[in-house]
Amino acid sequence: MTHALHTLNQAGRDEALALLSPLVERSAWVAEDTLGARPFADDEAVAQALVETILVSGTARRLALFRVHPELAGREAMSGDMTAESKGEQGRLGLMSLGRRDAQHLTRLNAAYRARFGHPFIIALHRVPDLGALFAIFERRCAATPLEEHVSTLAEIASVIRARAAATFGPTRPSSPSSQTQEHVQ
Repeated sequence: MTHALHTLNQAGRDEALALLSPLVERSAWVAEDTLGARPFADDEAVAQALVETILVSGTARRLALFRVHPELAGREAMSGDMTAESKGEQGRLGLMSLGRRDAQHLTRLNAAYRARFGHPFIIALHRVPDLGALFAIFERRCAATPLEEHVSTLAEIASVIRARAAATFGPTRPSSPSSQTQEHVQ
């Protein structure tokens, strides 16, 4: 068991919430509702408990979770109002410094997606190799049905949670925040 995982398992409520909350984008309720699942055997158990909390939360609460995510290279990125995790995840693909044409394309995709589904596009960026692949996935998901997209969004959030949990509580934790796994759960 890693030191961080041991700390999480032994911590008081506030310290445990501070450790768990960054794993799920701007949704402390997920960490709060998951605390009772301690002790966790490993990083995957942490991730599984968080994801299960989301899955049993009901559609309205899941949609609220989706809505608190920042858009890709959107308003939050421009104003500097993103979590450190999202900044790193978006930065890996250069989303924080797009050229004019790519920025306009992403702005159009963000607007179309939000108009169709009512929340920002959410994707685990650690699985996306480059900007071209991101645009292709984004365009394909814009054409999905609302139910298909709800399921895809949950899967993307779960992937981000797993990667963040591994980076935080896994046996091979990186030594610095800049070397953490890069992904985006918006």
